[in-house]
Amino acid sequence: MDGWRGIRGSSIGVFRRHIRRMIKTTQSGIFVDALGTHEKVLTDEILNIQGGHVYVIDIARLYEHEQMLVFGDLLRAIYSLKAEPPEDKKTPPPEKIIFFVDELNKYAPKGERTAPLTQNVLEIAERGRSLGVILISAQQFMSAVHPRVTGNCATKVIGRSGSAEVMSADYGFLDKEIRSNVTRLSKGELLLSHAVYRQPVKIVFPRPAYWQPEA
Repeated sequence: MDGWRGIRGSSIGVFRRHIRRMIKTTQSGIFVDALGTHEKVLTDEILNIQGGHVYVIDIARLYEHEQMLVFGDLLRAIYSLKAEPPEDKKTPPPEKIIFFVDELNKYAPKGERTAPLTQNVLEIAERGRSLGVILISAQQFMSAVHPRVTGNCATKVIGRSGSAEVMSADYGFLDKEIRSNVTRLSKGELLLSHAVYRQPVKIVFPRPAYWQPEA
């Protein structure tokens, strides 16, 4: 295969094989030739997002590469909606849009190479707040997330972690004694770190209504 715009033919062949594998053999059904009567394009629907609403997008049953495609598509759609709202949109987008993402380390992992999806996450982390787009994520290991994401994080909430994790450079904002205490936190106990507090604040999840101590 001949090259195209400076890209080697072998590289194009590898790309085509990956696309064919994702679309033909390893897919959960999100790639279709035509939409059904009750099927809609997710990006088109998310552009009609309204303030005061909660939108849950369940990608648990998708293959990992499909999850990345869906997440990246949503990030680009929301960022474009806030940065350059469509002229034909009748109602303005919400003033604030909050993303809740589980296991962000899969989409913005620490490493020297910055994948296109990671770059989208960095755009939100570094410039999203000025547009009203806020990213909230949860993961087991903060050290596994790209440092430019954690570095732009204004609020950090930390649960009990192992000593190897809390001794990493990502926890440098904690002094040695507090790091040691993090390894001994009980279930439901967390440390909240924010610039308005001189020291991290310990918070405790309240017990559920059915499990309250007797008066």
